[in-house]
Amino acid sequence: MAHVNSQFRKSARLGASFLILLGIAVLVGWAADLPWLTTVLHGRISMKPNTAIGFLCSGLALWLLLRDSVSRIWRHVSVAFSFLVLIIGALTLVEYLFHLDLKIDQLFFLNPNQFPYPGRIAHITAINFCAAGIGLLLLCWRQKAGKAAHFLAIFVGFSAMSAMIGYLYGVPLLYGSLGYTSMALHTGLGFLVLALTMLAYGPRYGVLSLLASNRPAGWLTRRLLVAAVALPFILGLAAIHSSALLGNARLMIAALVVGQIVIFTLLIWISASRLDASEEEEELAKEALAASEQMLRQSQKMEAIGVLAGGLAHDFNNLLNVIVGYSELLVRDSSLAQLHRSKVEKIARAGQTATALTRQLLAFSRQQVLQPKALDLNQIISSTDGYLHRLIKENIDISTSLDPGLMATMIDPTQLEQILLNLVVNACDAMPQGGKLHIETANLVLEEPMASEAGVQAGPFIRLTITDTGIGMDEETRIHIFEPFFTTKPVGKGTGLGLATVYGIVKQSSGFINVESKVGRGTTFLVYLPGSRISVSEELRKAGAAEPVERATILVVEDSEPLRELVFEALESMGYTALMAKDGQQAIRICSQFSGTIDLLLSDVIMPKMNGPEVMKKIKQIRPEIAVLFMSGYTNDVTLRHGVSTADVAFIQKPFTSNELGHKVREVLVHAEERNTIRHRLSLAMAKRAKPLPAEDLE
Repeated sequence: MAHVNSQFRKSARLGASFLILLGIAVLVGWAADLPWLTTVLHGRISMKPNTAIGFLCSGLALWLLLRDSVSRIWRHVSVAFSFLVLIIGALTLVEYLFHLDLKIDQLFFLNPNQFPYPGRIAHITAINFCAAGIGLLLLCWRQKAGKAAHFLAIFVGFSAMSAMIGYLYGVPLLYGSLGYTSMALHTGLGFLVLALTMLAYGPRYGVLSLLASNRPAGWLTRRLLVAAVALPFILGLAAIHSSALLGNARLMIAALVVGQIVIFTLLIWISASRLDASEEEEELAKEALAASEQMLRQSQKMEAIGVLAGGLAHDFNNLLNVIVGYSELLVRDSSLAQLHRSKVEKIARAGQTATALTRQLLAFSRQQVLQPKALDLNQIISSTDGYLHRLIKENIDISTSLDPGLMATMIDPTQLEQILLNLVVNACDAMPQGGKLHIETANLVLEEPMASEAGVQAGPFIRLTITDTGIGMDEETRIHIFEPFFTTKPVGKGTGLGLATVYGIVKQSSGFINVESKVGRGTTFLVYLPGSRISVSEELRKAGAAEPVERATILVVEDSEPLRELVFEALESMGYTALMAKDGQQAIRICSQFSGTIDLLLSDVIMPKMNGPEVMKKIKQIRPEIAVLFMSGYTNDVTLRHGVSTADVAFIQKPFTSNELGHKVREVLVHAEERNTIRHRLSLAMAKRAKPLPAEDLE
């Protein structure tokens, strides 16, 4: 619509310029006595000076209205020019109606050849100027009043067109009358341009809104309107000036009919083709919209399940932590009878299975707390003591094509294991009779527009490709493959969370995943993860535990009493001194009142009244050197997620075992001790530099 409007506006400026030049040219012709400027056809009717002044004022009024920015002053000037146009037409009509001679047509130039009304403009010209003047005043007053102005412009346009057809067809009645002065040919042309210019000014608000539309109806109207006006005119002109047709009226009419039938048939055919193409485009747009709506509903459904999973995970992880933790403590108890030990081990295994399921739900919902590290995917795949080779059955041949220059990827180690585990298990399940499994890695750079289509930022990526020769899947299954709880396996053989978990992890890691499959030809999963030039940490290449920190005091803040007591017992059994607080306010009081050193704050994230980050901020004000370790099942606090990337905050995922807790606590304490040592050395160095020199050295 904006493009069409700009074209109309440009045409209107050209029309206004033509009217100004026409008026000036005719006035110069009268002043310099140049008949070829006052009349187009020699010996024919000339354009009167008042008519030229009317066209000049009309052009100036429209030109001012068509400025990019019309101030109030210029609008008032345009009103004045429009009013002059109306005055010229109105006074001339008064002379005609009341047989008066006001001599307004003799103010500038006298034409004695047209006695008894020297120089008087034609009555149809006066009527047109009245209509045009009123229309211009409406346009000046309010642009949205253009509908009425457009009707007046259409009247002027038809009057002018009739006069021009009268000249071209030789019918004097169409451009004048026997008793009064007739309209000149170029006067008719001027009125036609004036009418079109008024119509082109603000077409959105007038009767030309359909003509200015960029819809198929607007396109069709623009084509047919031109044809409807121009073609009959051209055919009639050709028929009148053809000597072969002049003597036979029936032949002339038949030729006109045949010509118009052929031309309008072609126009209708072309227009119908355009409308058909437009309808096809509309159908494609509707299909794309329906697909987008389906994707939106799917996204909302997955988001709703994710919110539900995250909401349940916090309390459920606390319960699992108690089950797993006390089971572990009981198994370590040497006084426990073997019969009871076996039952406790079964409880522990059930707890671990529930833990894995909960983590899958959290990975799918993208509400896990991540601790991304630079990982070498090639090393994990090719590791001989890894879990991948143990998952693959003997009747499945595995092959790899690993890029030796593969970049590292920043991802949580546990989540990368879940991606590989789920995809490999899915591939093996698709080959119950055996087959081939191929794993490939490669570097690539995603550029626009592919990155935008995938919903990721352009840049370096690594691609993990896992291909099997299994049963494959049809298109309907492929569409739903990443939906939670969707599975093609028999009841009891799968939870339907494996691929949904992979999808959630990949999205949470700023990557994307594609799947290609055909029934009977196998399946290929392509996982794209952001690449990183950060070198892989040696700590990830060797599973070395941190050295224990002796006599450390740990403040435990946990609102769940069973879990709080479990953590207390576990820490005490490791030789630490544990202080317990049920909420943030009690933890702050303990920090203020406890006289000894508190080395570590071990706090839950989601708690009533005061959450973990708020507790950390308050306690850091009291004890700035204290280390912090958060324990959490999930969080959707954006600020806290941002804190994961900093060195001051560490996390341990619930539910955890005593071994995992002990290892994480030692790791955080060692890191804090190293950081404090570095700070102490820096402080000593700064103090030494700032120490003033002795007085004798200054001399």
